[in-house]
Amino acid sequence: MKAREQISSGQMSVLFFSFMTGSSIVNIPGPLIGFAKNGAWISLLLSMSIGMVLLVCLLYLYRKFPGLTFIEYSKAMVGNWITFLLAIPFISFQFHMASGIVLDIGLFMTTSMMRQTPIYLFLLFLFYVIALTVRSGIETMSRMFIIPIISVILSIIIILVLSITNYKVEHLLPIMPDGIKPVILGAYFSYGFPYVEIVLMAMLLPYVRREKQSNQNLSKGMYAALFVNGFFLIAVTLSTIMVFGPMAGERLYSMFEVARTVDLLEVIQRIESLVGISLIMASFMKATITLFILNLTFTKLFNLQDDRILVYPLALICFLFAMMLIEKGQAHWVASVSVVHPLWGTFAYLLPLLIVLMAAAVRKNTPR
Repeated sequence: MKAREQISSGQMSVLFFSFMTGSSIVNIPGPLIGFAKNGAWISLLLSMSIGMVLLVCLLYLYRKFPGLTFIEYSKAMVGNWITFLLAIPFISFQFHMASGIVLDIGLFMTTSMMRQTPIYLFLLFLFYVIALTVRSGIETMSRMFIIPIISVILSIIIILVLSITNYKVEHLLPIMPDGIKPVILGAYFSYGFPYVEIVLMAMLLPYVRREKQSNQNLSKGMYAALFVNGFFLIAVTLSTIMVFGPMAGERLYSMFEVARTVDLLEVIQRIESLVGISLIMASFMKATITLFILNLTFTKLFNLQDDRILVYPLALICFLFAMMLIEKGQAHWVASVSVVHPLWGTFAYLLPLLIVLMAAAVRKNTPR
């Protein structure tokens, strides 16, 4: 049996940031503003606080069970049968996530850039490339994601800076025109996407190389990644509000739409295609990490010797699931992400985490 791949704490932080930023930077700001209006940034602060608590719990379990994935120490703490029961929603939501992330890329392409191309061509090609990347291993993923995530960050910063001439600060007021309820609703939406998804990182943390001060470096890197992710989400949200005002909540792909407004001295314009490519790369990275975790979950749950034998079948199932989702229409999909996604994530991720966390806190003996 080959040795487990290992990555540094810095590479883990890059994977975590890529996972958190991924499709969220594309899809969150518009619907969030539709829910919370000008108080959308407050909603993000609230949901990010919940994400911080979840990250604290994950790092506690990582220190208590070094070298074990969530599935492995769940078996040790609550037993095989309860772990299998908890794994049912845990796995189902991973299928939903992997399918949904790639579906969002396809919808973005067919509604914003290549409207005459059938969506299944995008989905099939993307899932094939994602499966190839997953089979290359987490070491390869952690190295290759560094340049794409830097390009994503740079493209966001460039758009935020070049859009300054279009900002109207007065659009930020009043902060809560309809009271606190819309802000809470926005926090519920952004909690489900992406902050409750942090729980999946419990499957990847054992890959971090065990070195001197690795726990401290890992904690600092993960917290920094979460803060930077929150900063960019808030920045993009505020930028969208200042550019579009009351119409901001109707912009589905807000970062792309903000980029379309850039027209600097008739020299710098029509740069939304460049932004679109960066946003597609970000979603691709998150989908790859999600499929990797989905495959790892099956591997650890059923104690498979070959940890890559299921990659292609799982990718095919996700493709078929994505095609099934789109048949109900884009409006149904958007409503599902806004309403069902956070509730599903609570039962699929948060509930198993709390059960294992309580069992770990009560039991003194821990497996190694």
